[in-house]
Amino acid sequence: MRTYSSKLHGICAGMMLAGAAMLVSVPSSAQQTRHTFCNPLDVVVDNERAVRGGEPVVIIFQDDYYLFVSHRKGYWYSPDFQNWTYVDAPNYPGGVVSVVEMDGQLIGCSMNNKNVYRCLDAKKGEWEKCGELSSDRYGDANMFVDDDGRLYMYFGWSQIMPFQVVELDKTTFKEKGEPKQLFWSDIKNHGFEVRKPEDVIYSIFNGRREYGPEELPWIEGPYMIKHNGKYYLQYAAIGLEFISYSHGVYVSDSPMGPFTYSEHNPLTFKTSGFQVGAGHGSTFHDKKGNLWTICMIPAQYGEGGRGSELAIYPTAVDAQGVMYSNTALGDYPQYYPAERKVGGVDNYVNWKLLSVNKKAMVSSTFENYSPSQALDEDFTTCWAAATGDAGEFFTVDLGGQATINAIQLNWDHIGAARAGGAGGFGGMGGARPAAGAAPARTKYQCYEVFVSDDNANWKKVISKPENYYELKHDYNELQTPVKGRYVKVVNVSTYDNAKFSIKDLRIFGTTPKMKTQKVTKFMAVRNPEDRREANVIWEPVAGADGYIVRYGIEKNKLYNSYIVYGKNELYMHSLNTKPEYYFDVEALSSGLDKYTENPLATIGLGAEIQLAKGQGSFAYRAASNTVYHMLKEGQTEYVFDELDPGQYVLNHSYGPVLWSGQLTEKELISQEANPKPTVTAHLTLLGAGTQVTGSLEMQVIPGKEKGKMIVTVK
Repeated sequence: MRTYSSKLHGICAGMMLAGAAMLVSVPSSAQQTRHTFCNPLDVVVDNERAVRGGEPVVIIFQDDYYLFVSHRKGYWYSPDFQNWTYVDAPNYPGGVVSVVEMDGQLIGCSMNNKNVYRCLDAKKGEWEKCGELSSDRYGDANMFVDDDGRLYMYFGWSQIMPFQVVELDKTTFKEKGEPKQLFWSDIKNHGFEVRKPEDVIYSIFNGRREYGPEELPWIEGPYMIKHNGKYYLQYAAIGLEFISYSHGVYVSDSPMGPFTYSEHNPLTFKTSGFQVGAGHGSTFHDKKGNLWTICMIPAQYGEGGRGSELAIYPTAVDAQGVMYSNTALGDYPQYYPAERKVGGVDNYVNWKLLSVNKKAMVSSTFENYSPSQALDEDFTTCWAAATGDAGEFFTVDLGGQATINAIQLNWDHIGAARAGGAGGFGGMGGARPAAGAAPARTKYQCYEVFVSDDNANWKKVISKPENYYELKHDYNELQTPVKGRYVKVVNVSTYDNAKFSIKDLRIFGTTPKMKTQKVTKFMAVRNPEDRREANVIWEPVAGADGYIVRYGIEKNKLYNSYIVYGKNELYMHSLNTKPEYYFDVEALSSGLDKYTENPLATIGLGAEIQLAKGQGSFAYRAASNTVYHMLKEGQTEYVFDELDPGQYVLNHSYGPVLWSGQLTEKELISQEANPKPTVTAHLTLLGAGTQVTGSLEMQVIPGKEKGKMIVTVK
């Protein structure tokens, strides 16, 4: 047995609830009080690789929060949901677990396993087997102890089989009666349950088959919670590999049912923004009585990497007994449980996302991992530098001065010798050292962050030159907010020989002109042939960074939402067919100047010029001795250097020759300090439509050892 003191960054550092929390076990000397966290959340134990954040369960036991995730012989506890301690528990059931408190003890079991365990000492990790279940086919087993002390088992994990419940004997753990079927999926009436190929993040079929236009979901992850006398049975759909992985809920007055589908579903659903997914988790009360839902979300890290991480959303039950969550700003900073207001789901800090779609300046770029992809709120894209060397940097221009309160650095792992993925579907994310052995300390992404008003004079605000925790979503709430316009992230070192790579640099803060306002002109049109679908279009708001589209089946209960960046329309397929819906659109503005990328200037005109040494009327880019340049709007000079004497062909790639000829030693070599051009040529006129706009010119400049050709746009 071994314990680690932990801290939650974002939510935990023992468990990293970075969007919500980070579960990282870190030394107690590094612990500090934070007010906010931000999804998504890593799960890290000391110097290990990040752990798969699967099938999370949170309960309060003996006045501490306990967090359990799948495929782990251990768990975490915390007095405040911020500073966590990890506990090794060799006899703990592991797998996809269910843990409940019964008669003052923790009782645990695991999916498709007959063994039941009781905890002798939770903080020491001491567990022992105490019984056997009647079946080893309880898919996603979930035990629930009612207020009267009776014990129930809910289970279900299938595309075709139902959720079921059976009462268990508290002493023998055997079934008391037959299991009772509760419900199946219903994709014809529940739009959020539908598996659509456009929502796939990564295939679990490894090319064996394609996803169909619509497929039955996996309904899985039953979790029962009782609130104000009602029984809320939570279920997940549709599969981890989809961005639409989500939760629904059925409600009953009895633990055995019958259960009624909530037409306000989905309970947790997030398919837009940087953090997506919200399935297979648990809903729990905090120490103040507020509800939260912790979810398993899909992760993609490095080339081909995949896995799961965590997200936490505020949840509540309204006066009419409707359970709902707030995921509208689910990947924005929110308060820890101790500072959340009692009642409702309004828990997000009034900070705007300042960095979305702003201008980026970088030290270098690898292939097509363009800088804009680190500011696009898309976790499937990233920017990568050409190397992983110290000094590679990424700078964002916010478009004006702002007060910066928090910075979330979401890393990628491009070119790494080892694939990423937070343990895939069943892994543990990294081997543990043998008991008693001193763990080998590995450095992970090390970096520093600077802020400036003028892009010249910099103030260091974050310094992690020796980072021993694999924080893929490193959320930093600044102890003292700082003002500035430019934010620069500088690489100190990467690991696994990866290039310096950023999925998204997310900067949160305030400005004097920031605001949220209603959009008055919008239209929501439901598909009459498929009532699960709707399209919403609205009039753009000047200066808006993004929009929240809210919807619900009652005017004052718009419990579901999407966040939209860069457009003024939305297609959704998450509606229930029976009810009518109401919609609302809000515009979010940081008050900073917007930046619109001109791809003709940053990516190119789609026209290349290339120079090849050798004979022939065409020079092809595939040739080993060919050098090419992409013409870009605003760039006036293109240089081909290191030229030796010989025959050269300059042409428009896969197109006509612009110039060809022999370049002699006399034309390429000169000892003069400022040599004059030895060869000049007019290549072509440039224009748009019928108007001449300029010309393309060429000159050869000799050098002391080799010469160069300069092509100029005039």
